[in-house]
Amino acid sequence: MTFFFRLPICFCRIATGSFCALLLITGTVLAAEGSDASPDPFDAAVDAVKAEEFGLANDLFFALAEQDDHDAQFNLAILLEAGKGTPQNYSLALEWAWLAQLGGVTRAQALADRLAEKLLPATKDMIASRIDSRLQDRLSKGDSAAIMQYVAFNQTILARPDLETAYIWTLIGAALNIAHAATTRNDIEGTLEPRVILAAQDTARMMFLDQDMALLFAETGVASR
Repeated sequence: MTFFFRLPICFCRIATGSFCALLLITGTVLAAEGSDASPDPFDAAVDAVKAEEFGLANDLFFALAEQDDHDAQFNLAILLEAGKGTPQNYSLALEWAWLAQLGGVTRAQALADRLAEKLLPATKDMIASRIDSRLQDRLSKGDSAAIMQYVAFNQTILARPDLETAYIWTLIGAALNIAHAATTRNDIEGTLEPRVILAAQDTARMMFLDQDMALLFAETGVASR
């Protein structure tokens, strides 16, 4: 099993029981020596894994995963798949793996694919429904990071991709200058019929104006990337 560990210096590998832990650079800044700053929760979870205190690691990663820390979501999925620190649960592991995948953790896709093979279609649909609700809640709160994640969700996670919804959100993302939104919009447009494109554009414009999305997403301070 491979974890993502965040360190500010370099890539390296450590042995943790039967786990091989990959330390991943993500810009974490260590406190200066002698500082009384509280330890970073992710670092604390890493230390728990190293010490094979998997129950504590599970709790710490879960708290971070709920805050949309995608590295923590991936690590939590690994723990749930293996049954370390919490009973083995493929359904929950897939949910966190999919969220990590949508959040840009590239290695999460292989984990998600492996877990998806173990579950029935109805179970996967139920997990997708929960992710849909989670992402829509983030969007309603003006979380611009959720825009392209919702696009990817509708493109790649749903058993039957909803390209019209994905296209609507790329239209909104492009209007907000979200990275990759315009390129993805153009790619999806090439797969849609003209009548669907025109209807989706009208829907996106209505949503953008009625919900005052320029203000909604600007208030998060991260709409433009």
